[in-house]
Formats: sequence, C-alpha cells, structure tokens
Amino acid sequence: MKKFKSKKRRKKIKLKLIIFVFFFTLSYVFMIKLLRSNQLTNIILRKDVNYVKFNLGKTVENQISNIINNPVKLLNSNVKSVKASNESKGSNNIEKQDEKKIEKTVSVDLNNPIIYIYNTHQTESYQNYSVYDAAYLLKDKLNKYGLSSYLEEQSMKVFLDANGLKYYNSYTASKNYLNVAKEKYTSLKYFFDIHRDSVSKEISTTTYNGKSYAKVLFVVGTDNPNNALNKDTTNKLNEIIKSKVPNISRGVVYHGGKGFNGVYNQDVSSYVFLIEVGGKDNTKEEVENTIEVIADSIVEYVGAI
Repeated sequence: MKKFKSKKRRKKIKLKLIIFVFFFTLSYVFMIKLLRSNQLTNIILRKDVNYVKFNLGKTVENQISNIINNPVKLLNSNVKSVKASNESKGSNNIEKQDEKKIEKTVSVDLNNPIIYIYNTHQTESYQNYSVYDAAYLLKDKLNKYGLSSYLEEQSMKVFLDANGLKYYNSYTASKNYLNVAKEKYTSLKYFFDIHRDSVSKEISTTTYNGKSYAKVLFVVGTDNPNNALNKDTTNKLNEIIKSKVPNISRGVVYHGGKGFNGVYNQDVSSYVFLIEVGGKDNTKEEVENTIEVIADSIVEYVGAI
C-alpha cells in the first residue's frame, strides 16, 4: 500500500514538474518579447551609461521574478496583449494604408543620408516620452517619405565625461559627433537638433481640428558670424510649419551674448536647425502629432530648394 502511494505521489510530482517547465518555457519566450518591446536601448540612452548596469540588471531581475512567481499570469497577459494588438491592427488598417504605400513605393539610400538628426540634450523628457524618442520617430518618418536620414545614437554624456567637460558643454559633444557624421557621410546636408523647452503646458500646447500638438520654437544663435544665413533658412522652414497647423509655432528666437551658447553648431552649416518641441508636460501623443507636422514640413522644405 505504501509503495502504491509512493508511486502515485511521484507521478503527481512529475506531472507538476512537467507543467512548471512548460509554462516556464513559454513565459521565458514572452520575457524576451517584453524586454525587446521595452526598448532597452532607449532606456539605457535616456539614463546614460552610468546607469546601464543598474537598469539592465533591474529589468532582467524584475522580469525573471514575474515569471517564477506567476508564470501563468504573465502568459495570460501576453496572450491578451497579442489579441489586442491583432484587433487594433484591424481598426487601424485604414490609417496605416498610406504609410504602407509609402514604404512600398519610396526607397532611400541609407548609406548616403542627407539628413542628420541628433539631441544635444539627450536626457530631456516629456510625460513618459523623451527627445530621443521624438528624434527616432522623425528619422523613421523622413525615411518613409523618401528622405534618407541618420540618427545620432552615441551618448553625449560619455563624451563629456571622457573629456572632463560639464553639462553646459553639451554643444561641444554634439558638434564632435556631428563632424564625425559629416566625415563619414559626405552626403549630409540638413541637420536637426531636437530639444524640449521647460515652459508650462499652457504655453507649449495648441489644438487644431480636434488634435492636440506640442508647439515648436526655433532657436538661432547670433554669435555665429554666418547667422544671417541661419536666420533665413530657419524662417523659411518655420513658415512652412505654420502653414500646416495654425499656432503650432512659437516663432523664431535669437540668442547670443553672455549666458547663451550663441552658436548652437550653426557655424557648421546654414542648414543646422535647433527646434524646441513642446515642453516638459506634453504627452507622447502631442509630441508625435507635432513630429508628423515637422516631417511633412521638412519634405516640403527640401523639395522646394
């Protein structure tokens, strides 16, 4: 009788072990998916290299903890996520048709980009979004629209730390990367530095046709001896943006002298644009709506030259 009970117990244990291994394996697959969907590279970039070990270790630790403690729950949540994603694909199918057409009909030579996008202040952020996210989206849209674009992914802070420089020397770092990119890609002609202002949401937001947008502000440095050319190119792009959405632009400001950088890398080319997109309280949706307008405006601007 004891032997029978012992065999029965071993079978139950074996069955539980098989079930556990099955769900653990599935959950592990979904963990990899989650790690990818969290865009770890973006997180690392926003927090910078000094936090790489902490963020990566913490993220992996949390995901593994979820799997071990509740593999079934994690599995169910991912199944729901996939289902919701499939449903949303159907509902958004019409909205994405134009983008798909663009991807199919427009090809770009990524080895010879004409547009360089970067963030002198890479850690500036919005509500659950960052200037790097905005720059990444702008790059994607311009590539889809047929303008080959390159996004700077190297950390400004790494350069500053390696050279004993402070945060206020950020333009020295971004100029270094810009010049390196110019040497590598001689095809580059237009340069866009995406920033975020610190003004209140009331100042940094506008609404048009039921959509909310983060306002843009252009900055031109007056300490650059060739600033007249920068003023001209910036004002032309600003006029195009204003024609797309009324009140989306806060205009063009001119900074120089004591307390300002006054150059903003605009001595490199008359086609260096510094754009403040929204403020600290703007949402991801508002910023992305504006990036769409900026992308459309750049396409029109480049085509008009």
